[in-house]
Amino acid sequence: MVQGPSGPQVIMLQGADAPYHMLVERMSDGALTLDADGSIVYVNSRLCALTGLDARQLVGRSFASLFAGAAPQQRADDSASDAQLRRADGGDLPVSVWMRQMAMSGVVATLVTLTDMSVQRRAEEVATAERFARSILEQATDAVVVLALDGRITHASWVAEQLAERSPVGQLFSEAFPLDAQSASQQGTLSRFSRESLDQALATKPFHGVEVALRNPRMSGRSFLLSGGPLVNDAKDAVGSIVTLTDITDRKRAEEQQTMLVAELNHRVKNILAIVQSVAGQTLRTSPSLPAFNKAFSGRIQAVSIAHDILTQTRWIGIGFNELLTTVLAPYGVGEGRIAIEGPPVLLEARLVLPLSMVLHELATNASKYGALSAPLGRVAISWNLRDDRRRLELVWLERGGPRIEAGGARGFGTTLIDRVVRFDLDGEATLAFEPDGIRCTMIFALTAETTPELVPASAVQPD
Repeated sequence: MVQGPSGPQVIMLQGADAPYHMLVERMSDGALTLDADGSIVYVNSRLCALTGLDARQLVGRSFASLFAGAAPQQRADDSASDAQLRRADGGDLPVSVWMRQMAMSGVVATLVTLTDMSVQRRAEEVATAERFARSILEQATDAVVVLALDGRITHASWVAEQLAERSPVGQLFSEAFPLDAQSASQQGTLSRFSRESLDQALATKPFHGVEVALRNPRMSGRSFLLSGGPLVNDAKDAVGSIVTLTDITDRKRAEEQQTMLVAELNHRVKNILAIVQSVAGQTLRTSPSLPAFNKAFSGRIQAVSIAHDILTQTRWIGIGFNELLTTVLAPYGVGEGRIAIEGPPVLLEARLVLPLSMVLHELATNASKYGALSAPLGRVAISWNLRDDRRRLELVWLERGGPRIEAGGARGFGTTLIDRVVRFDLDGEATLAFEPDGIRCTMIFALTAETTPELVPASAVQPD
């Protein structure tokens, strides 16, 4: 029924097997007819279902009132557009609107169909989400699997396939990835579940950071973190779970190395403090005055500082013996012709740097105060050679051109320190000869240690 020239008219489609309303009632889409003014004159039952209104509530309303926001415009030619259909419950429904004007019995009417796009949109969203999830699985650097509620794997990342040595899809998680906990407490977490119920637990209860190992010879020695949680749908119902196995082997090794380095640093600090404590006490006892103590002690601490600078710059790996001599003896004219250095290339272990620095400092200090370096024409010759298949080094410190020295010489704390440091820290022996032309100090010590030297006890540097 539309508004005709002489009042309302009932129009039938010509050439159809049934009246118009019988055709549209069988449609899966909503359908309606508009008159020239845009008023609704007919609706099918599907449109009533889409809007939540009955035909009596719809007929006579304006077409625009059906929509939230802008309504499709009536046009002379066929047109299609998207719109939001307003429902009686206050919600909006995405629809595709197709419109066509037709002349029936001399009267122009517009036929309209509305297709529910919510199912299609939802399907598109699901497809997009699946593509996104698949992309995550393909790019994940951890082993990631998706479990159904029965514990069987439905999706797996490529890393998971590598760990399982084949596609684990269709298997129970415990079959594809047999696990052992790495600690007693975490073993208790896993042992609460039987082989069958572990899969069920993974699908319904969260796990976070359980350290495990795979019972797989190929993965021997590797550690993993097991984490997982429920996978829920829009209704917040659990439909499965997402489980990850993260390889933490390299991280654990780094942590163990850090722990070892901290322990080593602690050992070295204690060693240095023991040396400093002993040096301070004995320097104080053998110093005639406080200024003399300050000068002697500061010099010895400076030697320790130089040694640590060297170790820091070389990352505690070691240093060439020639470079060590040049650095420690720089304040005494090693580059000015007064100190000659000669010997084969030798790489010193880090453990040798500090004690050698202290010994060289004592020799150089003594030479600058009382020996060759205290005289204008005095010279020091330092030479070394390798012995015992390069396992030991023989070092000779020879002074010439200094003040005449009486046989036997005076034995002070510096002499004692040299002797004790060479014996305790360098695993060697030192011989100090007071020759008339100058001091000759010969040291022989091991270049490699079979065991790590213990802390130097305070008594080790007590004078005889």
